[in-house]
Amino acid sequence: MDAAPFDVIPAWRIARLRAVVRDAEQRGANPDDEGHDLTHRALQRRFALARGRAKDVSNVTSKPKTTRKGRSFPHLKLVIIWQAILGFRPSAWKQGDTAPFGSIRKAHDQAVAACRAADLVPPRYRTVYVLWHRGVPPADVVAALQGEYTDPVR
Repeated sequence: MDAAPFDVIPAWRIARLRAVVRDAEQRGANPDDEGHDLTHRALQRRFALARGRAKDVSNVTSKPKTTRKGRSFPHLKLVIIWQAILGFRPSAWKQGDTAPFGSIRKAHDQAVAACRAADLVPPRYRTVYVLWHRGVPPADVVAALQGEYTDPVR
C-alpha cells in the first residue's frame, strides 16, 4: 500500500492506516524483508520496532523465576507456600471460587512459620493470595509436593 495519502489523516481513513501500520510491523518481524520501500516515518518506526523485537526474541534464553521486584524466588519457598495453600484450600476448589473466610490468612500464617523454620524470608500475604487464586502450582512444585507425600512403606 502507498503511504503518501497518510500525511494528513481524515477520520474515515484511520482503519486503512492501521492496516498499513500493522503490515509494516509484520514485515519488520520477517528477517528476509529489508523495508527499503517504506517511505513514511511512522511505517519505518514500526518496522524498526518489530525488527528489534524479533532480534531480542531470538537472543533470549530462559531466565530463572524471579519475584515481582526481580529477586530470585527459591524453589523451597514456593513449595512451602503451595503446601500451605493446598492444606487449606478445599479439594473441590475451581478457579474463580471464593476462598472460605480466613483460609488464606491461615495458609499465609502456616507458610510464614514454615519459611522461618527453613531460614527463608517469609512470603507477603499478597503472594499467598495471588497464588491461591492463580489455580495450580507449577509442574516442578507438584513433583516436589508429591515426593513429600509418598508413603515409604509401599
